[in-house]
Amino acid sequence: MTSHLTSPTCGALSRAFTLSPTPQSVPGGRKWVRQLLDRWDLGEIKWRAELLVTELIANAIKHAQTGGAPVTVLVMYAAGTLRIEVRDRDTDNLPVRRRSTPEDENGHGLLLVETYSDRWNVRLNERNKTVWADLDTPSRLKAGAR
Repeated sequence: MTSHLTSPTCGALSRAFTLSPTPQSVPGGRKWVRQLLDRWDLGEIKWRAELLVTELIANAIKHAQTGGAPVTVLVMYAAGTLRIEVRDRDTDNLPVRRRSTPEDENGHGLLLVETYSDRWNVRLNERNKTVWADLDTPSRLKAGAR
C-alpha cells in the first residue's frame, strides 16, 4: 500500500492510495477514507463517502480483469466538492447498472453509487478505467441555492 498527499496553494486537497486487487482490501480502503475525511473536517459527508468508496473498490476488484494490477483510490476536495475516483487497468469491462430486486444479494452497487452521489461517471484512457463519484458538501449546496 502506498499513499501520496498533495495540498496545493489554491486550497484543494488530494490523496491517493493503492490497494491490492483482493476483497480484503475493501475494509482498508473504507477506513482510509474515513480517517482522511476526519483530518479534512468533512464529517458531514463521511458516511456517504465510505459507502461510495466501498462500492467503487468492491466493483473494481470483483469485475475488473486487472491481471493482478493494483487498484488506485484518489480522493480530492476543492470548491465544496469531494471527488472519489477508483482506477483499475481494465478498459474493456465498463460498469453496468443491473436490474436487481431487493431480494438479490448482488447487483445493487451502481444503484447505491447513483443514489448517494451527486454525480458519477466513468472515464477511460488507453491504460486505465476510472469510475468517479462526487459529493457536494452542505456548505456548497447552501451557497448554490442563493
